[in-house]
Amino acid sequence: MKKVLKFFALLLIFVFVCSSCTQEALEIIPEYESNLGSINLDGYTVTWGFSMDRYHSNVENVFGFIPGSVFADQVMERKKQVENDLNCVISVDNDSSSWIIQDRLNASIVSGSRLYDIATSDSSMLRGMVRSGGYLIGLSSYLDVENTDKWGTPNMLYSMLWKDDLYGVVPFAWPELLYSTTGHIIAVNETLVSHLAQPDPREFVEKGEWTWDKFEEILHAYTYQDAGRTVYAMNTHNAYFAMNMFLSNGVTFSSFENGQVVCGVYTDPGRVALERAKSIHNETCKDCFYPEDSSSSDIFLNGDSVMVVASHGGLISTSDSLMYKIDNVGILPFPLGPNATPGIYRSYYEQIAFTTVIPVNTSDVQAAAVVLSAMFEPFPGLETKDDIAEYLATQTFFDIRDAEVFINTVTNTEYGFFWEGGRSAIETAINANTSVAQILESMQDKYDQMVEEFLVYHYAGREAVYGE
Repeated sequence: MKKVLKFFALLLIFVFVCSSCTQEALEIIPEYESNLGSINLDGYTVTWGFSMDRYHSNVENVFGFIPGSVFADQVMERKKQVENDLNCVISVDNDSSSWIIQDRLNASIVSGSRLYDIATSDSSMLRGMVRSGGYLIGLSSYLDVENTDKWGTPNMLYSMLWKDDLYGVVPFAWPELLYSTTGHIIAVNETLVSHLAQPDPREFVEKGEWTWDKFEEILHAYTYQDAGRTVYAMNTHNAYFAMNMFLSNGVTFSSFENGQVVCGVYTDPGRVALERAKSIHNETCKDCFYPEDSSSSDIFLNGDSVMVVASHGGLISTSDSLMYKIDNVGILPFPLGPNATPGIYRSYYEQIAFTTVIPVNTSDVQAAAVVLSAMFEPFPGLETKDDIAEYLATQTFFDIRDAEVFINTVTNTEYGFFWEGGRSAIETAINANTSVAQILESMQDKYDQMVEEFLVYHYAGREAVYGE
């Protein structure tokens, strides 16, 4: 059973008295099973800076949704409902880019002036404020952050976890919004697969046969000659391929082993995954990959490849995305290595769009938390992952299996420490002539420094909020 508000009585007494951001925090866990009308914010105005993701920064939006779309209409109805039920005003700045939102937020905090009570921006920009300390409110005392279906999974929020708290959440219960920057997946042209008289590769996933060996088989089967030209099995950005193959063996970028935080590349499953990725890409299947290092959907759409490693955003984020331009596309996760957990398909992100924070200069932290939680409730009829999968299967994808795999990879995405250099060894391993072991040895000091400066503190935050 979901938790309900713990602080109704205390809120009515104190929420209007305390206007300083240094007010004593009351533990509140807002889950709105009951009538919001039991809380009265007495006309309080909550200011909210809400940007699009970094790749659509200048696109007009309504809480991140395209104006006139079904979800844009629903979120505006939600806003009216929350304002009415809580007796508050939600003033939204949604005309600014992620850069502008963060610059304004940072300047206001430094100057001590109030600008935003809530801010939604790009996690790659907010992570610096998290690590600096003193800029953002720790949220675990105000929100039920263990409700991962609403706020995002710990691995998804990893870059916002630091030392002893969680400093940012995402609207994980809102379909479509989060998917612009969360990871990568394989799109397959089912029409070309049928033309080759090959079985639907989604069947391999269903039967638990989607392994590295099976992947090599279909890479060869999907590469063929057509009227004098070569149709390649896959086009991909090499780094995306390497990163996702690395994660396909049950590896994480950081883990806790023998009392220490370690980088996944320095574990046996990580090394094995990199060696296999290097072998597939550069040796056993090197002629099956489109020669240009590119995940361009145009190569795939032109029929020059049967599969493409697509970003989630490139797949479905706008009307220009791949799924809106081609029929009969299947969705595959990366195949699993021998150390992977069956049914768990990982991906990685460099930044999470729509990461939402409460700055320290918010005039009333509790009121901001109440409004944030009320706004980010699931939409009617889309309360569960099954509901969302059904919606995506009928509105975006061509098969329920596609939607389920997509949600699986989104749920199991994790921060790849791209901005800190975490991709270095993984990307180098697939391209260099030297062995994986030599590459890892040459970069040991760099990764040790990353552990000392970043990973131990992120892991400490994760343990403090969610347990080890």
